[in-house]
Amino acid sequence: MLLSQALDARSDLTDLNRQHPDLAARFVQLRDQLDQPAGTFDSADGSEDIDALAARQDHAVRDRHRLARDFAQILADIRALAGFDSFALPPTPGELLAEADQGPIVVFNVSRYRSDALLLTQSGITHVELPQLTVAALTEQVDAFHRALRTATSGPDKTERRQAQAVMAQVLQWLWDAAGPVLDALGHHRQSSADADWPRVWWAPGGLLGLLPLHAAGYHTDPVDDPGRRTVMDRVISSYTPTVRALRHARQHASVPDKPAQGLVVAMPTTPGLPDQGCLPHVSSEVSKLHQHLPKLTLLLEPDSSDDGALVSSAHTPTKDNVLDHLPSCSIAHFACHGASHPTDPSKSWLLLHDHASDPLTVASLAQVRLDQAELAYLSACRTAAIDTADLIDEAIHLTSAFQLAGFPHVVGTLWEIDDQIAVTIADAFYTHLCTPTGALDTSRAAWALHQAVREVRDGHDLPGRLDRTHIPFLWAAYLHAGA
Repeated sequence: MLLSQALDARSDLTDLNRQHPDLAARFVQLRDQLDQPAGTFDSADGSEDIDALAARQDHAVRDRHRLARDFAQILADIRALAGFDSFALPPTPGELLAEADQGPIVVFNVSRYRSDALLLTQSGITHVELPQLTVAALTEQVDAFHRALRTATSGPDKTERRQAQAVMAQVLQWLWDAAGPVLDALGHHRQSSADADWPRVWWAPGGLLGLLPLHAAGYHTDPVDDPGRRTVMDRVISSYTPTVRALRHARQHASVPDKPAQGLVVAMPTTPGLPDQGCLPHVSSEVSKLHQHLPKLTLLLEPDSSDDGALVSSAHTPTKDNVLDHLPSCSIAHFACHGASHPTDPSKSWLLLHDHASDPLTVASLAQVRLDQAELAYLSACRTAAIDTADLIDEAIHLTSAFQLAGFPHVVGTLWEIDDQIAVTIADAFYTHLCTPTGALDTSRAAWALHQAVREVRDGHDLPGRLDRTHIPFLWAAYLHAGA
């Protein structure tokens, strides 16, 4: 509901600004006020009594309701104008179906009664019943996958880690058996790596299914040359969207770049306040690769500690304010840092920057940013597309969707903790594939570029030691593309 409200409030204001600038200014003022997160009310030192706190809460609630009424009235005034009757209204069913012109959109509905995939295609809406995708089976598989993930990444025993990796692979096989009929219904079969025009599919999983990597479902141990290889990654290029309207919003902001990409790189090789300074030893290598791919680059780099342990902040330090100042003027934003999913409020999920303890860059922080130049956000951080709270599992409020809503048509995010060294490999391959034959970066290729990069890591192409990673999905399956 909040996502739909925000999409309504961020409609195109070009015509209104030109014809009725006063109304447009008032609309923006009210919208931005409603965009701000509600305040919290407590008395940290216990000096304020209950009655005073209650009075402040009551005043804030009344003020919020007044803003909502004023916003509704300004919308009514705008829609009463000639040519603005549909201003900030939801798109019609026909307009939503038009979003399937670049590839089908698959919306899953999993319930205790039955489970289906709704298929939005150019020819209309159909559905595929998914009898194996029961709530009980899905709950069991999600639990097994995430228990195995914890063991595979941090288990003390090598044998246990290998067993956990096998469990993750088994869950991906189950996911193929349960949801794979969707691709059969759409007529998507094994693609050749040499094919230039792979089909695309947009997934809107919702609920518990959003905790599993649909894009990585399959039997990855099938022979590489098997023409019927049963994996999503060998049949389609996957993208995600929280809703069909969010995809429409992303495409309205997407454009083919007509000038060299202006990059913002936010790099945190260490993070104040974390154990062992949250050391990410390969971030410097990632920055070096980005310098090769992004000729116009602004770098915000965490400074080294001084001798007394104090950290000095400057205009080039990756603080929340510095990042928000640079975001509106950049087309590509790349974050190489730690990320965290808030356990009870997804809007408080955050990227861990220099000042994360005092002023964190949260999902809610992005509401105030207007990004006219935005094309691509690459979140090379852990858990930027994850939600951990069972009560909020149906929500789509995480860092990846927040960057998409803020104005980035393409966002690369992660479902769980990523390997620091593999992150460098995937980022390098991603930007290599993003590059056109003329040498320019084309962000409209983002989904394809990530698809290629992840498949290369899975298959061990050009990697040190030629390690077979098909049995280790936690290394490569976390990465996903969201948006246009």
